[in-house]
Amino acid sequence: MHFLLKHLNQDLSKIIRKCLKRDRKAQYEFYKEHFAYLLSICLRYTNNREDAMSMLNLSFARIMLNLKKYDQAKPLNAWMRRITVNCIIDEFRKTHSYREHVIEVDFDTSNHSAQEEVEIGNNLIELIQKKLEDLNPITKRIFNLYAIDGYKHREIAEMLQISEGTSAWHYSEAKKCLREYLSPEYSNRDKNGKASA
Repeated sequence: MHFLLKHLNQDLSKIIRKCLKRDRKAQYEFYKEHFAYLLSICLRYTNNREDAMSMLNLSFARIMLNLKKYDQAKPLNAWMRRITVNCIIDEFRKTHSYREHVIEVDFDTSNHSAQEEVEIGNNLIELIQKKLEDLNPITKRIFNLYAIDGYKHREIAEMLQISEGTSAWHYSEAKKCLREYLSPEYSNRDKNGKASA
């Protein structure tokens, strides 16, 4: 096992060295290797595959530009995820239209632990992703940043230029919406919104 890990690390170091020398073939191999992982992150923050691909390509360009700063003693995926999420948030902020979706509130964060996590079974991920598409864009992004990518409300507030209370409120709203969606009462409703017998 140690031999395998050492071999994988050597391969990674080799391809990174080639990428730093702007070897197009190595960059393409690196892109192919990490495409699915990066796309899965982008899909969580966008409403369609086209937007996700656009975000992925922007993120990959930023990853290549910053590759010389990557510390190979640390997990590559975590480093790339942070760059990708930051890239998505930067692009989101540039549109300025996200402001129309922000509901500013004075929300007391003292009752909400910073360690709070959403525990979701693998079999529910698809259902949750579907419901997230229905959320207000800012609420969806805050849910992803906090519950999935592990940012604290303080960090989210800085990234999105909102208050911590506003971040916590949007996260709470997303949880409430998902809880209702996943509750037996919700799943037993008919198309007219009435509970079935």
